Amino acid sequence: MEEKLHVVTGAFGYSGRWIAHQLLEKGVKVRTLTNAVGRDDPFDGKVEVHSLDFDNKEALVESLRGAEVLYNTYWVRYNHPQKNFEHDIAVINSKKLFEAAAEAGVKRIIHFSVAHPEKAPDWTYFRGKVAVEKFLNESDYSFAILRPTVLFGGGRNVLINNIAWMLRKFPVFGVFGMGNYPIQPVHVKDVARVAIEQGEKRENVTIDVTGPETFRYKEYIGLMAKSMGLRRLILPMPSRIGWLFGKLLGLYLQDLVITMAEIRGLKRGLMSSDETPLGHYKFSEWIAEHGHTFGKRYQNDLKERKYRSPKKNKN
Repeated sequence: MEEKLHVVTGAFGYSGRWIAHQLLEKGVKVRTLTNAVGRDDPFDGKVEVHSLDFDNKEALVESLRGAEVLYNTYWVRYNHPQKNFEHDIAVINSKKLFEAAAEAGVKRIIHFSVAHPEKAPDWTYFRGKVAVEKFLNESDYSFAILRPTVLFGGGRNVLINNIAWMLRKFPVFGVFGMGNYPIQPVHVKDVARVAIEQGEKRENVTIDVTGPETFRYKEYIGLMAKSMGLRRLILPMPSRIGWLFGKLLGLYLQDLVITMAEIRGLKRGLMSSDETPLGHYKFSEWIAEHGHTFGKRYQNDLKERKYRSPKKNKN
């Protein structure tokens, strides 16, 4: 019997890495499409590597040829023209990827979106997610759109690590507004499991992927501090003051720490869902076990993300 082939974009990254791990455990042949350079290979050569070149349609189609399922984790967090990170470009590239998958005969697309993208129309990140979801919904493809909230676990926890770093560095931690908005973290392994389960189905669905616990944001930060063995004063602050502090810290660190749009999304409760939780891992148990290991050094996401330089998209 011919070995099944599944393709994962960004298997050397975060969520894609755990999808690839779980597929390998199931005996599935895995290929990754990536434009990252200098990343470690956590699979000891077991994952076939192809370049993710959106401007070379022929190569893109061939890189997907023979695959049953495509797991698309590709996106960009922010607009950063010097790095060729732009949400409008990400929308165009996602469409190219899906069209190439259809031409290559891929039977199922699992696409990673974000919770409540329609509730933040003033942020290009969310507008882009809505545009890609709309494209899939109007297509003839078999797809599942997964909308995770905020991820934890699995090693590369940039968000949690950097919050922990700030908790270690500063005696006071400011939360935006009163900090009473909800956050519902989900373990990356739960997200990977749900993605693979959906890869075995053919019904077109859009589902939120959340963990079993919901916290108020200030409780979430307090739980982190306690699990790290720290006593910290957690204070409410105006959102603009928090953003300005993040801006100054970002200049020092040469990174983008927080955007005002991210703050607005957090305060609107977009990091939680009313749907039945699909995750099993509890954040409270996980952080109690692992909290002491986080925040020893700042993870500069902007500096660490090194990519081959694609041609600027003219479309």
